[in-house]
Amino acid sequence: MDQYSKQEEKELIVRLSEGDSATFEKIYYLYVKRVFHFAKRYVYNDTDAEEIVQEVFTKLWENRHNINPDLSFSGYILTITKNTIFNDNRKKVNHQAYCSYVINYLQKNTQNIEDEIIFKDICDLLNDTIEKLPAKRQEIFKLSRQQGLSYKEIAEKLNISEKTIETHMRLALRDIKKVIAPLIDQII
Repeated sequence: MDQYSKQEEKELIVRLSEGDSATFEKIYYLYVKRVFHFAKRYVYNDTDAEEIVQEVFTKLWENRHNINPDLSFSGYILTITKNTIFNDNRKKVNHQAYCSYVINYLQKNTQNIEDEIIFKDICDLLNDTIEKLPAKRQEIFKLSRQQGLSYKEIAEKLNISEKTIETHMRLALRDIKKVIAPLIDQII
């Protein structure tokens, strides 16, 4: 409001605070270039600066009742501009951080989901293979690997020699490796 005296500026601010749209328009045309050039120093392009200008004047209108006519209006509007630029930049930084987080989360979880699916497929194949073993070999394998019994404990429980247990386990592991190994090779 360089072309207005302090008293005239104060009267304009009072009329603005009362909701006079013609006064708001005068103030807009008096300050639009200054706000734009101020914003342009802190943002990357004219479009962002124009958006800042629009936000500043929208906030000015919305908060017109809070303007103190005894304080510098120029300082007030530039403070609104500075805060708008700061908030806009903070939103962009938060948005970029959020996007990075989501991308990392999805990549990690997609990999975890893929791993879980592969693991489930391997477990299903393993269980199918175990179910197809001869009955005695299947029983010995389950007692050893699923119940954690030693060869000696299995031998005592089934009343057969430990050597027979070893033979059944060797054959069971051979049959399982034949089925599972090609799948593991594909994964790795």
